[in-house]
Amino acid sequence: MDNENFDDEWINKFENEEKKYDVFYPKELQNLKINCLYINKINELEKITEKNVILNKSNQIKKEELIQLIKDNDKIDRNKYKLISILVYNFNLESNELKNFLKNSDSYEFLNSLKNIDDFTLDSSINYFHNINGLYIIYSAIEKSNNVNTKRVRFNIQKGKTRRKKH
Repeated sequence: MDNENFDDEWINKFENEEKKYDVFYPKELQNLKINCLYINKINELEKITEKNVILNKSNQIKKEELIQLIKDNDKIDRNKYKLISILVYNFNLESNELKNFLKNSDSYEFLNSLKNIDDFTLDSSINYFHNINGLYIIYSAIEKSNNVNTKRVRFNIQKGKTRRKKH
């Protein structure tokens, strides 16, 4: 068989046609949207911040990255907040499941709560849905105590008198 006479035009057509559907194939997540939600003392949502973070390792949030994100965002507008929850939204449907999802979306669960601050692996997601995957860090306002003074301990010492043990 002569290599010069091999017709590869049909392969090129197929590849060009396949590129149109590239957005429907699962790909690893390279970056992730981080949303920080701040709740005030009367349990009202006070502020939301959003930023995109490039992951050091595809599809994985390292423990160190997570701790750094928590520490970097626990203060806003000169107020300190405490962490109350971390939620991960990972839309990990396969392209063949999309039709079923549209018919019955209640049977799918994409939101997970992190119980421990540890490495977390995300599932690959359809390229078209990468922008809806995200990490939600929820903070609550820290109650400030009204007692600003420190408690003083006073000893009742009688001047010049010593106590002796009676035998």
